[in-house]
Amino acid sequence: MRARSITIVALLAAIYAVVGLLPGFPVIGVPGSDIRLTRSLEMGYGVALGPALGPLAAFVGAVVSRAITGGGTAILFTPLALVSSFMAATMAKRSVFGIRGWINSSLVMAAILLVWYATPVGQSIPIYSVPHLIGLGLILVLRDRIADLLNSEDKGKLFLGMLISSYPSTMAGQMLGNLIFLALFNPTPGFFMAVLPVTLVERSVITLLGAVVGVPLLLTIRTYLSKAQ
Repeated sequence: MRARSITIVALLAAIYAVVGLLPGFPVIGVPGSDIRLTRSLEMGYGVALGPALGPLAAFVGAVVSRAITGGGTAILFTPLALVSSFMAATMAKRSVFGIRGWINSSLVMAAILLVWYATPVGQSIPIYSVPHLIGLGLILVLRDRIADLLNSEDKGKLFLGMLISSYPSTMAGQMLGNLIFLALFNPTPGFFMAVLPVTLVERSVITLLGAVVGVPLLLTIRTYLSKAQ
């Protein structure tokens, strides 16, 4: 099983790197940076492989992808893959580190939001993080029901679970990206508010693609691992 797990991690990291060669959404204000379609893979990786191997596969893939395409400042944003994948992975588990899975994901989201609100920019535009708070609210309201959906054998319930888990996961990654962006470039509050509509469209697309791609990915990996037992 360990050898098979390593094989899956390597394979998924390679797939991530290859998909990363496709054009993405340009990041306004950061020449040479973009939001890759690979962001939609991260949640499926987490749910399929768990909170350790899932984020590892996504992160390795992100680093390799950025290295192949020239790196630059964009490589500093590769940790976003870890967060998005880990968030989805913990939502799919009943327990992680002896704590309810949904509690792990909500704590990660809450911590990122607290850091955002600790910045002068975050304090000056409290409305900006409303979409992120909605993501946190989804986790707090649905809790273990998300895991029920993600572990269902019914494809419809599985799709709904992927859809629900993908939204807060990708929003957490996006907010971490904001913090990195803020530390690197010190933009004005007006900048974040100006690009908020673009961000909402972009993350909605990633959420939908995360569910569309995540379901067949999860079913394939489940089948593969069950045959290995």
